[in-house]
Amino acid sequence: MNNNFKDHFYETPILITGHINPDGDAIGSALALKLLLTSMNIEATVSFDITGDLPSNLDHLPYKLITTPSEKRYKTVFVFDCGNSSRLGSLEPLVLNSEKVVVVDHHIDPTFGDLQMIDPNAASTTQVLYRIFKDEEFEISKEIADCLMTGLITDTGRFQYSNTDAEVFTIAADLMSLGANLSLISEKIYGSIELNALKLQSAVIDRLELDQDLRFIYSIVYQDDYKKFNTTSSETDSLIDVVRLAKESNIALLLKEQNDGTFKGSLRSRTDFNVQQLASFFDGGGHKAASGFSSNLSIDEIIKNVKNEIRKQI
Repeated sequence: MNNNFKDHFYETPILITGHINPDGDAIGSALALKLLLTSMNIEATVSFDITGDLPSNLDHLPYKLITTPSEKRYKTVFVFDCGNSSRLGSLEPLVLNSEKVVVVDHHIDPTFGDLQMIDPNAASTTQVLYRIFKDEEFEISKEIADCLMTGLITDTGRFQYSNTDAEVFTIAADLMSLGANLSLISEKIYGSIELNALKLQSAVIDRLELDQDLRFIYSIVYQDDYKKFNTTSSETDSLIDVVRLAKESNIALLLKEQNDGTFKGSLRSRTDFNVQQLASFFDGGGHKAASGFSSNLSIDEIIKNVKNEIRKQI
């Protein structure tokens, strides 16, 4: 299969997607490609499996471009920030039924895709996509630069995670020169939050549990919290960055109860500890510094298994 990215633009109809309940990296990548294709007069549909609302702290992105699939079968599908087709949610059958799937990602060993454009050492999927755009000499508009910068900021935790290297700053500088508004994007993502969501944060902080021996900290968001504080799950996407702040911890976990009683876990590491291996125990994935998983186990069982896996690595 041709590895030239542009050659796959003309095999339409095109669907652009990513993992279920997408974050800034998945949405930023998808919308960056959508904007590029639009500038080339190429139609494409951007769609995700979203339970609830899109995160309000990412609404500086052109959300209006995200729609529902209009075709029963797509010839080409571009998938961003998703290493396993099961993470596509309800869109998995539509994607796998397409003639060709192009996966662009920074996760380790993706399990699907006819063409995989992967760098597990990249800080974000938007970093991989930026390189592609540069290599193939695509014009990066201000709007595209904002999308790429969003993924870079979210997946490096405002350039604080250990995956932030010299190339990340070089890319950020170039995106700023192209018009990306770093201060606005940072303020939207990390500098402001709805009052009710802030009150929920307080409850989550009150529930923090620290295992000093393992330097492991965790907390939980329950479904009842959304009702109690009149907020939505999309407003908790950055809560893991609050949980990981405790200096006594090296590994952080935030469990979020889902509508069906299962749990979604977000993992972060502030050292060389590989949380991707932790997530893989639950058939999850991600990368060394940040990973996630889903589980139908009880909270006690999840925490027990996480601690056992940590002991195997330390």
